[in-house]
Amino acid sequence: MTQKSEDMYIELLKRSLSGYLGLEMGLRISYLLYCMDTSQPYDLDHVINVGNHESDNLQRLIDDPNGQDNYRERVFGFPATMIGRARLDNLEHCVKNVLKDGVEGDFMETGVWRGGATIFMKGLLSLFENSQKKVWVVDSFEGLPPPVLEQDKGLDFFLDPMLSMSKETVEQNFMRYGLLDDRVEFLKGWFEDTLPTAPVESLSILRLDGDLYKSTIDVLKNMYEKVSVGGYVIIDDYGAIKACRDAVDDFRNQHGITDPIEIVDWTGAYWRKS
Repeated sequence: MTQKSEDMYIELLKRSLSGYLGLEMGLRISYLLYCMDTSQPYDLDHVINVGNHESDNLQRLIDDPNGQDNYRERVFGFPATMIGRARLDNLEHCVKNVLKDGVEGDFMETGVWRGGATIFMKGLLSLFENSQKKVWVVDSFEGLPPPVLEQDKGLDFFLDPMLSMSKETVEQNFMRYGLLDDRVEFLKGWFEDTLPTAPVESLSILRLDGDLYKSTIDVLKNMYEKVSVGGYVIIDDYGAIKACRDAVDDFRNQHGITDPIEIVDWTGAYWRKS
């Protein structure tokens, strides 16, 4: 495959997984739900040609590639991931570096939603014909747990049904991209229950997207020591959720981790283990 073909495949994966190719769908569903809530008859032309009727709203979505705003419209577009363009670019950067440098270990994401980031990692492994590394897909597949720590007080993400995706849904998404095989491993359950005995020898990429202090600290306590030197730790919620940031900072301080944290966008951050 030529470099141009590789770049085109990666670009298509990013646009498809992030929902960029179907931005109008989120606007359509939001419009129809508004009509239902207000008992207003829907306009079929509005549904079909929503980009013409809501050009400003469509432009807002186009101008928000990193997914900072417009949550309702984005989530109703049914993307496979909400991590945004900059964090997908960062994930590509990390994957390419560990492959280029021969860093040992599998890839893992803890908190996968519809599986988009793990699908992207598996797509890159397939593209570069790497058959050694596995992709670990780790989630409760029941949404987020209720907060139990003081640090997570008020973070009631467990009440949002849109954050609960079944294991079967994620498996189907892998299948639709032709990327479900024996190199994809699922761990179902709360992190505190599954990770202490997870059959993982080493990791070259550990991507955390658990939102809460407890979820974040549970992952770091159980998985950080398995990240190889030269591997990456990626934190999805570092900028957006103080509880997550506090968990990361507390863990790094407690373990004397001084590898510099690099900021990806409004919420993502990462460091490379030395």
